[in-house]
Amino acid sequence: MKGEFILKFIKGVINTGKDFYEIYNWTPIYYKGFLVSGRDNKKVYSGFINLKHRGIINEVDRGKYKFTEKGKMWFRSSLLRYYKDLGIKWDGKWRVVIFDIPQELHNKRNRFRKKLKSHGFYMVQKSVFVFPYPCEDELASFCGELNISDYVNVISAENLGSVNDEVKKFFNI
Repeated sequence: MKGEFILKFIKGVINTGKDFYEIYNWTPIYYKGFLVSGRDNKKVYSGFINLKHRGIINEVDRGKYKFTEKGKMWFRSSLLRYYKDLGIKWDGKWRVVIFDIPQELHNKRNRFRKKLKSHGFYMVQKSVFVFPYPCEDELASFCGELNISDYVNVISAENLGSVNDEVKKFFNI
């Protein structure tokens, strides 16, 4: 499975005991000491090389890798995609993303909507999406890149009204 290494990589990084916000100060990850369940040295090595070629990590010393700026953004973004698979517990709050991006910025609006869908957000309406896990920082970062922050709001709610059961079923909560 193509995403299998990515999921194991993210779990491995999280299992190192490092706080997510300390990514920026991490010491290099040594690939031979990188533990993933069902470890296969060849797959781990090729996975690290793949991430290196994609510009997500850089080799800083022989066999030691560190996240690039692009890699830090990729890691945060990947957490959104894999929250459920990582076994992170739901805190009982919904993150409701509401946006009203002007027609002049329709390309950015479409890109933003596509990003939300690709990260597993549930679309309630064309400009209202829901997600069960903390995502404010990642959204702020992406909105900043697109320069659409003034048009996007994130509301935390405990109940979604008439769509609550439907959304819970979608996220398997």
